[in-house]
Amino acid sequence: MSELIAPVLPEHVKKPNEEEHKKNLEKINANIEKIQKQFDAVREKINKLPAKGDNSRREEIKTELAEIRDKQAELKKSRKAVYEQLDAINDSIRKKVGSIKGFQTKIPFKTTEEVDARISELESKIEAGVRIVEEKKMLQEITLLKRNRLSVEDVDEQQTAINNERAIHDELKKNIDDSEAKKLSDRYEELDAEFKLLFADQSKQREVRNQLYDERTRLKTLLDEEYTKMRTLRDEHRKNNDEYYTFVRQLREFKKEQEQLRKVQEENEKRQEAAKQELELAALPAFESEIALCDNLAIFLEGFISSNNKTAAAAESPAAVAQAFEGMVLKKKDDDVFFAGSSKKNKQQKNKDPKDTKEKKSDVLKLPLATMEAFFDIKVTVPTKISEIPATLLKLKERKAYYIAEQPKVTELNKKNAEQKIAAMLKEEEEAAAAAAEAAATPAPAAAASEPAAATPVANESE
Repeated sequence: MSELIAPVLPEHVKKPNEEEHKKNLEKINANIEKIQKQFDAVREKINKLPAKGDNSRREEIKTELAEIRDKQAELKKSRKAVYEQLDAINDSIRKKVGSIKGFQTKIPFKTTEEVDARISELESKIEAGVRIVEEKKMLQEITLLKRNRLSVEDVDEQQTAINNERAIHDELKKNIDDSEAKKLSDRYEELDAEFKLLFADQSKQREVRNQLYDERTRLKTLLDEEYTKMRTLRDEHRKNNDEYYTFVRQLREFKKEQEQLRKVQEENEKRQEAAKQELELAALPAFESEIALCDNLAIFLEGFISSNNKTAAAAESPAAVAQAFEGMVLKKKDDDVFFAGSSKKNKQQKNKDPKDTKEKKSDVLKLPLATMEAFFDIKVTVPTKISEIPATLLKLKERKAYYIAEQPKVTELNKKNAEQKIAAMLKEEEEAAAAAAEAAATPAPAAAASEPAAATPVANESE
């Protein structure tokens, strides 16, 4: 869990200045009052404008113009056949004229007379005598001219046809009575001029009206901007106050939250250290102490049956007991530690004849309390007689074999249990961290309400 960061007052947040805020509001109110006066003056001018003119005359003109257009269309429709004939003649004339112009671009002669004159000129030059090369060129040109003379004759015929069609066109056009059409056209132009005059006058009035409307809109926009400035100023002042006093509250609560975070971190560190130690202990081979205890107890008991002398020496020597249980913690009960043959009576018997000692020796086996507790730990019956030692040694051997056989499985089980316990602990820590993060993201009252719930798993775990 990361440490809390001390709250810092943002650069744009300043300590509220009520005097400066009031001065800014007064300045905006003065601008609003000034613009409002201009707005009222423009609105008064708009109210004094004359009412919109009567558009009845315009509507009459538009109606009459539509009627004239209809009459012109009917007149044109009645003369459609004549106009179609005129259009056909015009199309024919245009095609013939285009054909003549295309031919004249290739041959620079318009009539057969011009062609004959050019042929005669070339023949005269040949008769007068010219060089052979020039004579060949002139003969070729004469041949080409005689060949094209027929085309020139066609041009003459087409020109004659064009003149005839133009005469027919003019005659048909004279037969059309244009007096009524001209009368309608003149009336149309007269009404159209009057309509444009009325439209110009109304446009001028509309322009003046639109200028006043634009000025009113401009002043209204300025008023809106000033009111927006006022609202913005108030909102910013309120926001600045909120941020400033929020910072003050955060600063006041920072040390308390930091202390709570420190406690949580200490608890987490303790749990992590305990988990680490538990995992290390679980990784150690199982039953190591029990196996060692079986070996030490067997060595200790074998000392009683090896020989009578060795048994007496092992029973009387406290060093033998200490060596047999080296590396083990033996429990003491007061200061009494009982070994076989350790009583004062046995010490006095050392000075007697060994043969008498052997005969009077009892079969009773007395063991220290710590040794008895060691038998209890490995679930082996404590021998009370020396004659029971061989059976006890066999039982110790069986228990040792059992511990060695079960050692891998129990070691793996210990590791698995430790890992599961650590995983559960980590999950609880993650849930606590998520709850704390969620509480931090909510408003202050909600965060305060969620703090006890977030702290509950930590408290239970520490217990």
